[in-house]
Amino acid sequence: EVLKKEKNCSPYIYHGDISSFLYEHHDRIPDTDRKLLQQARTLVTEESQWVWRDAQLTVYGKLFQVVFYSGDRTNKYVVQLTGQDRPAEVVEHKGWRLKVRDSFKTAWNWLKRAAGAVAGALTGVFSRLAIGW
Repeated sequence: EVLKKEKNCSPYIYHGDISSFLYEHHDRIPDTDRKLLQQARTLVTEESQWVWRDAQLTVYGKLFQVVFYSGDRTNKYVVQLTGQDRPAEVVEHKGWRLKVRDSFKTAWNWLKRAAGAVAGALTGVFSRLAIGW
């Protein structure tokens, strides 16, 4: 039988919520599902706390389905097993703040790469001039 749970983690989801679920159900969770919960903990600790104030994190294991949530659940994440029984995470929905942040990060990374390419090209030109080409 698949265990189905929802856990209100207000004011925000944090790794301790996932750890307590793991502790409460340790006797029914196989290693593959334990890895999913560990991946979920890693995801929560690597993302900014404000993201988890209005979020839903669903973990689909072989023997359980648990939903950790907080606030209005605008940021939705899923952790599940791949075909090779490896944990994988998916962002199902981003709230507007997360969309803006990720768009800014993408644009900033593009600008850094472009500036690096221009600087590299200019360095090549100046070094050729310096050696008399």
